[in-house]
This record gives sequence, structure tokens and C-alpha cells, in this order.
Amino acid sequence: MALSVGSIPVQVPRASPVTFRQALFVAVTAGLGYGFDSYAVNIYGLVLPQIKQTLHITDAQAGYIGSIFLLGYTIGTIGFGLSADRWGRKTTLGASILLYGITTSLAGLTTNIAAFTGLRFLTGVGGAGELAVGAPYTAEVWPAKTRAIGVGGIIFSLFSLGYVLAAGVALVLVPRFGWQSAFIVAIIPAIVLFLIRRGITESHRYVDVQASGTPKPRLWHLPGVRRRLVAGWLIYTANAVGYWGMTLFLTTYIVKKFHATPIEAIRYALVFFLLQAVFALLGTGLADRIGRRPSAILAAVIEVASTILAATSDSLAQYQVFGAVAIATLGWLWGVGDTYIAELFPTVLRGTGFGIAVGGGRVVSIAAPTVIGWAITHYGLQTPYLALAGLWVLTVIGYLLGPETKGKELEELTDEALTEDLVSATN
Repeated sequence: MALSVGSIPVQVPRASPVTFRQALFVAVTAGLGYGFDSYAVNIYGLVLPQIKQTLHITDAQAGYIGSIFLLGYTIGTIGFGLSADRWGRKTTLGASILLYGITTSLAGLTTNIAAFTGLRFLTGVGGAGELAVGAPYTAEVWPAKTRAIGVGGIIFSLFSLGYVLAAGVALVLVPRFGWQSAFIVAIIPAIVLFLIRRGITESHRYVDVQASGTPKPRLWHLPGVRRRLVAGWLIYTANAVGYWGMTLFLTTYIVKKFHATPIEAIRYALVFFLLQAVFALLGTGLADRIGRRPSAILAAVIEVASTILAATSDSLAQYQVFGAVAIATLGWLWGVGDTYIAELFPTVLRGTGFGIAVGGGRVVSIAAPTVIGWAITHYGLQTPYLALAGLWVLTVIGYLLGPETKGKELEELTDEALTEDLVSATN
């Protein structure tokens, strides 16, 4: 007879595995959603020099808009995570892509600052659904032996390539038709991907849990999960603040410090994110081989060093090397982080746990664009980027707090968390 902790049995029924082809289809479709999400969220930073001219805003005001977007991203991460457990992974992903596809396109049709800011907020809410649902969904169908490269590697490399697509579109359309055109065309991939996703099936683990009638307890009532939530908050505070702090003003940084043109800056950023896609695959492959914790901690060390060297580079040639490594390593850290946090929670609460863990980390990131924009205005370009280098200490602490998950089935990881609860309750 299975022991129980709270309202979840320690020994949960083992789901029947899906075929590799089915798992790959889920990963690729989720990854394409991540890629389009990347397009929608990063197009703002890519064409920010042109947006500032059209809307007549300063770096500080541009940072405020970025922070309002991230407020939406935080709300969407938690909200879509909860929705995934209530209404299923497939349905929630469909709603997500329609919301941020439509609002991205509409943002290109206005030059009113208030309307533009409101639409960016809604884009954040919708775009967050891709992250909140895509990684847990893929984790539930991918084989344990290579789960990191399947979840973080495939999905986040496509996220990076979404930035490359955005840069390519900006290079082709913006000089001819203005920055608005890069926003308006976003509706096309949104509709195409929504239709493609109608062919995917619901997560078999989610279906099994729903059919079994497993009750859904409150996440906070599972002490064995609380430590994992804290680990997730620390990891994603570093990931989210670091990513948005470094990338939102990337082209602005290159233009201001090295006197490049906005189009040249977009070309450099495009190359950086091509390398990021490679690092996401290499880092998650390493996580499957040596473990999530050692892989992520190594990436954090590389991120600290490369960020400092990039911020102190006096020539564009130096910056192209160290800046590229700093941006690329973000893909490694996010790829491993997405996988790791998706593995930490039971299926019945995986969307909720992932959404709260990642959303909790995003709370701090809301201020990142505002603080960076303000710091650039008051202290110059170098100081805020040097400050970002210290973030990755949180990554190290977060992974040391959590368990190693390499090669383990999700049910086994659930048993471990709830057994921790049982042991702590009896001591």
C-alpha cells in the first residue's frame, strides 16, 4: 500500500512512455513557440534606438516600458502555470500564442506611448505562457536519459534562433518600412504555429493523473517541495534579471559605446544569439552527462568572467569576443534551468510549481530594465553591466540547495520530494 504525504501518494502510478517521435514533436512545437516568444519579446530591444526616436522617449523611459512588459511576464508565468494544471498543457499553450501574437502586431500600429506600453504588458502576459507550459509539458514526455537536451536544449536553442529571426526581420524590413513593420508581421507565425499545434496530443502524464482522480493539494502544504521552490526562485532571479538586464539594451550599448549604427548593432547581436543557440545545446548535453548542478555552476562561473571582460572591453573587437560569450552562456544557463525546475514538482502541480518558482524569480527582474536604464543615464554604460556579474552567485546557491535530477524519472523525483516531507514530519 502506498504511503501518503499531505494529499499526494508517495508512490504514484507510472505512466506509459510515449514514442520518441511523439516526444520530439512536442519538443519542437514547444520550441517553435519559444522561438516566436523570443521574437515577440526581443524585437523591442532590437529596434529600441528607432522606437526611442519615434516615441520621443529617453533610455530611462524605455526601461520603464521594459519593466511593465516584465510585470506582465511575471503575471503570465504564474497564471499560465496554474492554468496548465487546471485546463491542460495543450489548451493553455494555444491561448498563450494567440494573446502575444495579436498584441505584438497591434503594438506596431500605434505611436501612442500609453497604448504601446499597455500592449507590451499584454504581450508579456501571453509570452510567459510559452515558458510556463512548454518546459513542463516537454519534460513530461521526454526520456529521462536525455531530458535536459530535449527540454532545455531543443526549446531554448529555438528561443535563441527566434532572436536571430527577429534580428533578420529587423535588418530587412526596418530600413525600408520602419520599426513598426517588424511588429506587425508577428501575426503570421502566431497563426501558423497555432494551427500546427492542433496536431499535438495532451501530456500522457497529465492525462493519467487526471484519470486517476489524484487530489490537488496546496503547493505550500508540501514541505518537501518548499526547498525546491526556494532553489527555483534563486536560479530564476539570476536568469531573469541577468537576461533582461543584459539583452534589452544590447544594441543600445553597442551603438553608444562603440559608435556603431543601429543596423550594425543588430548584426552583432544576431551573431551573439546564433552562438547562444549552440551553447544551449552544449550546456544541456553536458547536464545530461555530468549532472544539472555541475553544468549550471560551471556556466555561472563563465558568465561572471565573460560579463566582467565584456563590460571592461575598450575596443569593439574585444567586446565581440567577450560579449558573445556572455550572451551565449545565458542560453546554457536558461536551458539547464528550464529543465531543472520542470523536474522538481509532481505532475499534479508541475505547472503550478514551475510557474511560481520561475515567476518568483521574475518578480525581481521587473525592475531590471528600469534600473539599468536609469544607471546608464546616471553612471554610464560600464557600471550597471559590471554589477550584473554578481548575480550568478544566486545560481550557485540555488543549485546547491536543490537535488541532482540527472537521469531520474519524474515519478522518482516526486517520490524523493515527498519522502523528504515524510522524514521531516517524523523527526
